[in-house]
Amino acid sequence: MDKFFRWDQLPLVLAIILYLLIFFVRYQQGGWDIKLDLFPQVRQNLDQKISLLLPSPQAELLSGVLLGQNKTLPATLKLKLRDTSTLHIVVASGQNLSLVAAFFLNLAGLIKRRNAIVLSLLAVVLYTLLTGVQVPVLRAAVMFSLSSLAQVFGRQRDGWWVLTLTAGLMLLINPEWITDLSFQLSFLATFGVVVVSPILIRYLDKIPVIGQDLSVTLAAQLMVTPIIAQSFHQISFVSLVTNVLVLWTIPFMMIGGAVMLIASVTNLFILGTILGLLGQLVGVGVNVLLTYFIYIVQFFASLPFAWEYVGEQVWVVWVGYYLVVGGVLIFLNSSLRDH
Repeated sequence: MDKFFRWDQLPLVLAIILYLLIFFVRYQQGGWDIKLDLFPQVRQNLDQKISLLLPSPQAELLSGVLLGQNKTLPATLKLKLRDTSTLHIVVASGQNLSLVAAFFLNLAGLIKRRNAIVLSLLAVVLYTLLTGVQVPVLRAAVMFSLSSLAQVFGRQRDGWWVLTLTAGLMLLINPEWITDLSFQLSFLATFGVVVVSPILIRYLDKIPVIGQDLSVTLAAQLMVTPIIAQSFHQISFVSLVTNVLVLWTIPFMMIGGAVMLIASVTNLFILGTILGLLGQLVGVGVNVLLTYFIYIVQFFASLPFAWEYVGEQVWVVWVGYYLVVGGVLIFLNSSLRDH
């Protein structure tokens, strides 16, 4: 028996059993349904400002990504976003939060890693406030922040444990979140950024300019693909290439959009300043990125083999998918250690 079970593992096994019992009781009780949306009027004003600064549908796209505003996108564009598995990107989400935070984490090559992590945490806080501290973003912010703090204190390998523990505690608040698409995407995208991307980046960092962004994008996409396919009952054959081509723009859109809004609002009070001109220049850049995003989505969605209906899949299929991905990642990680 000692070959299969060590007695020092008994506390962990008992803790898991106790957690499952508490989770079951909480699930029967229904959990605590939190509804939170701060600063709705401020966000509405900022949304109107974006509509003045950018054309449509670029304005609606940025409002969804940056402010979490449920703007109505043109029906044809919405279908193309669905067919390329990018529809979840155009709302304030945990994945977007993870991407913008990962952008600052990637600066670790230029500045000290601890400083990069602090910048990423500040970005998380600002984005959470900008979206009105909505529950989906708040959940992702807590998970990412605690996982990042583990890295600040030199416990990089404990990041995934902290993430899992945080998600587990959140599910005790409301067990029904386990079936919530937003929660699933937030957890998996954060897992991809914190755990998977550091493995991929060692291989992809050799690619000039886009290596780091590509590793983060690929890691997040590998984790969320089954959830998206199961939710929309179709699988996109152009999903990976489309996401790789557009996800790198999300941090620049969000950072540039925030700078544009701050500069334009400040310019209302301090007319004729350099800050107002800066806001306009940044706005041009943001518009270019949004237009590029829309073009890539429309192009790949128009391909005849873009997607295929798959219907409802049994959970074993997706468990098998994650086992295969996990096995490949373990192999890649062990290969790096051997070298």
